[in-house]
Amino acid sequence: MTAAAILEFDAHPAALTDLGSLPVALQDAAVHHLRRLVTCQQRGPALGRRGPWDLTGCRKVYLDADRCWRLVYQERPPAPASRSGGIYLVAAGPRSGHQVYNTAARRLQLLSAARPAA
Repeated sequence: MTAAAILEFDAHPAALTDLGSLPVALQDAAVHHLRRLVTCQQRGPALGRRGPWDLTGCRKVYLDADRCWRLVYQERPPAPASRSGGIYLVAAGPRSGHQVYNTAARRLQLLSAARPAA
């Protein structure tokens, strides 16, 4: 039996607050899915340009059977001092009204604006 690859995990600070705001049963599901993501046992469908927002480079995970609640995350390449890439949680929340996607797009836009130009 081989050991599962372990990716690094990081999250937007507000995404951690999102997790705490989920209904309790969904918090457990979110932890389960995040664990599967960092051990490379799961990978969500890719997102792209959706209406007014561009979530290219992001993926989603459904937290419930009705697909009403989602995680939005990025798979990040390895840092120079690291051998493995990472999972970066951007947002968690309801799909209703595209709330989780709007939140993710807003957070990514703020992150890209804060990064210095190369």
